[in-house]
Amino acid sequence: MMKFIKSKKLGYWFMVATAILSLVLFIIYLTTYEPGQFGHGHTMPNSAASYATELVWIWALFAFLAQLAALAAPEHKWLEIVVIGCIGGALFVEIQLCPTVLAALATGVAYEGGSLELHLTYLILILIALAIGVASCFLDSIGDEEKEELKKTFAMPRFAGAAGLAGVLAIVGIVLSSSLGAAQSGPSNAIDPTASSEAPAKKFAIDLQKEFGDKVDPNYTFDPTSVHFTKEGNQYSAYTDENERKNAIQSAVGSSYERSDANLVYCFEGAYAEGWQGDYSKHYAYLYLWDDGLYNGESDGKKIYGYWYDTEEGSEAGATLVMIDTRGSDCDMVCSVNTSKFYKWVTEVKSDLNRGRTIKAFGYYYYPTIGFYVDPGVDYVVVEKAEDIDDSITLGWTGMRVLNNYTVGSVFDAAANLKFSAVKDSDEANVKIVTATWKTYSWDTKIYIGSAPAAEEAPASPAAAE
Repeated sequence: MMKFIKSKKLGYWFMVATAILSLVLFIIYLTTYEPGQFGHGHTMPNSAASYATELVWIWALFAFLAQLAALAAPEHKWLEIVVIGCIGGALFVEIQLCPTVLAALATGVAYEGGSLELHLTYLILILIALAIGVASCFLDSIGDEEKEELKKTFAMPRFAGAAGLAGVLAIVGIVLSSSLGAAQSGPSNAIDPTASSEAPAKKFAIDLQKEFGDKVDPNYTFDPTSVHFTKEGNQYSAYTDENERKNAIQSAVGSSYERSDANLVYCFEGAYAEGWQGDYSKHYAYLYLWDDGLYNGESDGKKIYGYWYDTEEGSEAGATLVMIDTRGSDCDMVCSVNTSKFYKWVTEVKSDLNRGRTIKAFGYYYYPTIGFYVDPGVDYVVVEKAEDIDDSITLGWTGMRVLNNYTVGSVFDAAANLKFSAVKDSDEANVKIVTATWKTYSWDTKIYIGSAPAAEEAPASPAAAE
């Protein structure tokens, strides 16, 4: 035993230390990373749901096994590269989890949850193991005399076994990382129902003026794009007493979203689904900005109030829309310019959900809604035979709202608000109809069986109007 210990050099003991640290990380992580109820044993931040967190303990286990393989053939120092690669895999995952936990130190708002102490423990163990593993690559593990002895003692079997194990671990680790990462990221065609706000770039055309021209209200002449407030120009910014300002704002704007004493300038709408602990229920935010410089709305069912202004300060893209919330400065909102043709702004609305979740809300210039239609993505919906028509035929169809100035945007939260009827017969041969309803509006889409109508027989647009 003493001969064995004396024959080993510093590099060998560094390899042993790396194996021990990897095993300790594996045990600690495996027994603590499982998320519990919020605030009770909740070691992972909520954003961890987007990452394959189990990869940390998997890589730690692989690092331990790879290090055992390297210790079995210490004369082959290149095997340590596999160990370092496994530890690096654990580090890659962990550095994606730490920022949201560390952010609580800077912001004082731990709305993501997670245990800072445990994540620092994980990170420190990984970094120490990585540093010692790298250092062992540059240090001798055994003396020249022992190297010669090892070459004579089952050299090939030990080398083949160690190399084979290291290779298998590396391959399995890479495959697991790819598959688990893809599974955590969700389907590649996932759609944010609030962000998709424009007509799909598909083969579909509609004459808005012809279809909805008779619905336009000529008496609605208010131009929301002409309304601007500077901070100093909004009278409610001059209050020095916060309670006095809060009472004055709530009294002036009220809780109704249909005011007769002011015009709407912007409307914001947004939804958030927690997706944690199996709860995918949606939470909503709505904001209504009026031309008297005030706003009201709600966040996750709670009424909110404040005043707003726009300024060109601090924005390369132009004006920045700011909303000062009566709940306190940590609830104030600064909007970003959105790239959508319909939604002009995007902001984060603070809620009381799980200690301060924010709900992303999108804003557009308000004009009254005058109509609604369905964009099926093609000029005509055609099937070979009636039996091919089932409930899936409406997948990909987009409900579009039409505003008084002919601006169009997709129906907000279509999954909850847009309904399609069962397929119905029509008065035309080989034509079926699906009726879509949204609020008080409806739209019929024709489904042609066999072939689309000839150009001279087709209606001016694929509308339901006979």
